[in-house]
Amino acid sequence: MTVLSLRSRILLTFVVSSALVGLLFGISAIVFAYHTEDQLFATLLDAEATYAEQQLLAGAQIQPRLPFVSYLADISALPQHIQATLQRAPERTEFALDNGQHYHMLKLSRGFLLADVTDQLVVRQMRPQLSLLLVTLLLLVLLGSAAFAYLLARRLLKPLRQLTQLVDSTGLNPDMPLSERFADQFTPDEVGRLAQALQKAWQRVAEFIRREQQFTQDVSHELRTPVTISQGALTLLCHTPLTPAQAQYVARLQHAQLQINQTIATLMLLAREQLPAAQAVNLLSLVEQSILQQQHKLAAKPVQLELAISPHAQVIIDDTVLLMLLNNLLANAFDYTAVGVISITFTANQLTIQDSGSGIEAAIRDQAFEAGVKGKHSQGMGVGLSLVKRLCDKAHIGYQLQSNDTGTCVRLQFPE
Repeated sequence: MTVLSLRSRILLTFVVSSALVGLLFGISAIVFAYHTEDQLFATLLDAEATYAEQQLLAGAQIQPRLPFVSYLADISALPQHIQATLQRAPERTEFALDNGQHYHMLKLSRGFLLADVTDQLVVRQMRPQLSLLLVTLLLLVLLGSAAFAYLLARRLLKPLRQLTQLVDSTGLNPDMPLSERFADQFTPDEVGRLAQALQKAWQRVAEFIRREQQFTQDVSHELRTPVTISQGALTLLCHTPLTPAQAQYVARLQHAQLQINQTIATLMLLAREQLPAAQAVNLLSLVEQSILQQQHKLAAKPVQLELAISPHAQVIIDDTVLLMLLNNLLANAFDYTAVGVISITFTANQLTIQDSGSGIEAAIRDQAFEAGVKGKHSQGMGVGLSLVKRLCDKAHIGYQLQSNDTGTCVRLQFPE
């Protein structure tokens, strides 16, 4: 749908309004001309009627003074068309015949005065010239109205256009000094008040962005430093003699360390304004990598894992983002499937992860992608699917979840 600019709408409003006013004026002018002409003929007949009545009183023969006016002593002397019209409408005084003749009639005390005004119809004779004049005047008025509307719109919308260009060209730049008050260059009218409101909103958003960037930097530094130290300590610990029980504890610590690293990476990624540039990545290798990272969740479980992905299957996405999506979805499938089958398939650019677990509780299925929503038996914080949703939204990936008592199915539709 095409949206007209404000200037075009102002111009169109002026032109349409002028056209309507001009049209009404033209119709009124033509009606006034015909009415004036009829009143003239009526006045002339009234004068002839007065003169004819004087002749009737004097017993003289009726001799109208105007050459196009004649005296008829009886109704039968009138033209047949006029007689027929008078039978239907006795009050009629003006008659237009099919042959183009036009008459005005006035009844006397005895007889009738009939004026054949066919040759005296000045308005009808001048109608082509009058129409041409009115059309010419209308066009001149439209041109003048359009020019005036264009100049008026250009003058009124100039500050709004400057404000729009300023916002479009600059954008929300958090590095802009707050002392640069762009709204001061506008007059304190409606546009000026709009500029003031935009300036305040601009400054607030810029401050929010600065705080978020600073928070991200602080979190990245404060979290990654101890995580790196603990990772180094675990690596050294793995190279020391350990009892089976100790080795099991260290393995659990390494798994927790991996989860912490993945969580930090996911949060840092979501804090960015844009995700890393998408590229073609091999899907099967990343799925296998995610399975290896989550395999301990299936230990000692009678669960069969079915993988139906072509070795050559590729999707357009950053590999880090895809690995985070897979880790969250496969972790849920592995955690909540005690027995049965977990299938991972890829067809028509759609990745499907189907498990045979207990499914998501019916009361929270519609809110499963909201942060903090989790089932009664969930051991997590209820943020896994929320992170999946946010990553999919940023990467323009379609997602769909279906769940019942026999399992859960998640589908990811990757862009072409």
